[in-house]
Amino acid sequence: MRRLVTFGCSFTNYRWSTWANCLAPEFDSFENWAQSGAGNEFIFNSVMEADQRQLFGPNDTVVVCWTTPTREDRYVQGRWHTLGNMFSCPIYNKEYLENHIDERGLLIKTLAYIKAVKTLLESRKTHWKFLSIDEFDSLNIYQDVVDSILPSYKAVLFPNSWPDRNGDPHPSPAEHLAYLDAVLPGWVTKQSTRVIMHEESINLNKDPRKSGMTKVTRL
Repeated sequence: MRRLVTFGCSFTNYRWSTWANCLAPEFDSFENWAQSGAGNEFIFNSVMEADQRQLFGPNDTVVVCWTTPTREDRYVQGRWHTLGNMFSCPIYNKEYLENHIDERGLLIKTLAYIKAVKTLLESRKTHWKFLSIDEFDSLNIYQDVVDSILPSYKAVLFPNSWPDRNGDPHPSPAEHLAYLDAVLPGWVTKQSTRVIMHEESINLNKDPRKSGMTKVTRL
């Protein structure tokens, strides 16, 4: 049985279909571990937890969409709190950000998370791909890690500016499909998927409860 397991933030699991939903029909089973607002610490921990629970193997395809480094995740009172970008989140005051946050330090942590996941998936002989929302600045010692990430949403679809649909910058289902066709050509083979993504894009707000999330047990 061929299983797809996906990880990321709201670009991967949102109230309308994402790239993960585009790929799901190509596999026998599908799990989406992504969470809106997630940072790369959450994504890293989710991959490790998923592997602990079900041990990735050669029949698995794991696709991770890494997010921007300027996010902070916290596990409090039995669940992960994923609040998105620290620099636009109201709970972080200017003094804290200036005195306690270093963007280079955040990048160093992110690249270490990506290297750890890459090493794990290679050791499991799992089929894997890394996507990203935006390009990562490169540090010389992590160049091979950066090179393992496919071109980002920003570079492929939105080089000038992010979309704005009444204040919502998330790609539409059709844009998710276009991104996959650009970075993973041939992965979406079903015409029915293409029809669904384009029809859903016409009425993004028709069913605001839709998320595409697969319920999974969490720590």
